[in-house]
Amino acid sequence: MALDPRLPPRRGGGPDLGEQMGAGLQFAASIAFFLLGGMWLDRRLGTDPWLLIAGVMVGGVAGFWSIYRRLVVLPRERDRKEKR
Repeated sequence: MALDPRLPPRRGGGPDLGEQMGAGLQFAASIAFFLLGGMWLDRRLGTDPWLLIAGVMVGGVAGFWSIYRRLVVLPRERDRKEKR
């Protein structure tokens, strides 16, 4: 992907604001999705707080992994490809 020469160069090579905001929303959505899934399973199986708690934990881990991958791993891979 070629950059427009009329635009100023990006500094730092890190993610821009839109990527950071998207990562935050994805983190919150991941927790909410697993929280609701845990609540639904608790009602169906009668295991009242345990699957909700597990859902929040799994959602938090999945959300954190997604943020880490988007904001740390993918930019490093892009930088390596650009240096070749």
